[in-house]
Amino acid sequence: MRSETELRSVERWTLAVGFVLSGVVIGVVAASYLLNMQFQYRWLVWIIGIAFGAVALLLIIWPVFLRGRLGDAPEGKLRAVLILAIPIAFVLDSQICGLGLKACSTLCNAFSFTLISLGVLIAVQLLRGKSVGLLLLPMVVIALIPHCTCGAPINTIWQSILNGYAPTCQVIPLATTLFAVAAMRGVRTRWSVALVFLLLAVTIFIVVGNPLWGFPWVGCVG
Repeated sequence: MRSETELRSVERWTLAVGFVLSGVVIGVVAASYLLNMQFQYRWLVWIIGIAFGAVALLLIIWPVFLRGRLGDAPEGKLRAVLILAIPIAFVLDSQICGLGLKACSTLCNAFSFTLISLGVLIAVQLLRGKSVGLLLLPMVVIALIPHCTCGAPINTIWQSILNGYAPTCQVIPLATTLFAVAAMRGVRTRWSVALVFLLLAVTIFIVVGNPLWGFPWVGCVG
């Protein structure tokens, strides 16, 4: 049986690797988005593309703060919101390409259900004050397996590199989870909390924008 110290070490290293990999994925998405997106409101494309790039940079540098002195973790309602934000982020994300019988593909469906389940387990562990390193590890791996076949411009560069696939379907809720866990551990708490809410807002915008305007997922089949 692993000791609590070892579990915390796994949590720290998994967070660090997850931050960097998520940052790289979102950074490539931002570049693909800006280079290939055709939309009536071009200024909106640039705003969102630049925002993706900024979030990517923050993700890549966030592991630096895992080594320093940790601050106070959120308490009360904010703590509850952060814990709930983890499974909610994956549930919201699953609505982009559908869930259950409406899902884009069997694989996408399986990944969504698996990550939602892991999100619930991580939320429960955080509520109990336990380490979540051993749950974060499979979440990072599964979320970043290239399996998205959506033909949206946002995936163009990834699909050209990975023979038609992209590791983008669950990267936003994964980033939300990483920042939520970081906030719960007192890692740049205010900034981490702000980024959780920002990423949730982006997810909602994508869910709403897809059926209303075909934005930013123009080209998806599902």
